[in-house]
Amino acid sequence: PFEPAPLPPAGFYASLHAGYVIPEDVDGEIVFGGTTGIDVEVEDGYRIGGSVGYDFNSMIGVEAEVSYSATDVDSITGGGVTFNTSGDARILTLMGNVIVGNQYDRWRPYVGVGAGAALVNIDVTVPIIDDLDDSDWAFAAQAMAGVDFSLTDTVSLGARYRYIRIGSTDYTDDGDDPVSIDSFGTHNIEAVLKVKFGG
Repeated sequence: PFEPAPLPPAGFYASLHAGYVIPEDVDGEIVFGGTTGIDVEVEDGYRIGGSVGYDFNSMIGVEAEVSYSATDVDSITGGGVTFNTSGDARILTLMGNVIVGNQYDRWRPYVGVGAGAALVNIDVTVPIIDDLDDSDWAFAAQAMAGVDFSLTDTVSLGARYRYIRIGSTDYTDDGDDPVSIDSFGTHNIEAVLKVKFGG
């Protein structure tokens, strides 16, 4: 078995990540001559972002993170009718995270949790009914698990899984009809590059 390596010096770091987004089912409502439940079909997408943080030691650190993701919206179904759409959903997240792990030789497995805010923008063209191009802020939370591999004393490359949950959001379409989207989640598989700067 690996023996824990001596703890590296505490210090600041910066990281970049990029990966693949798998959205869960997205539901909501639209008020259009009455309230109608809708199902939104969303494709897989991509996610990029970065963070700056501080490692107190190899076991615990805190960070501030900003990320951007985008997915295409394929269709919206409501009242038994499916409308094919063109457009996308884009999400900007601002998170504060706590990371807990341990160093084993060159490997550092870790888990983390975070919370913050998400700006969700939906820009879709819908045949027959009104288009939607609006954005709204919502509470967001996440949990992650990953592993880093040290390339040098200060640079590591890793992979991780992240689950993000975003709260409900409200919009107004081009015909001034209210549209709401229920809370939803995304699964994310990411590559991470981390650079430490020392104390």
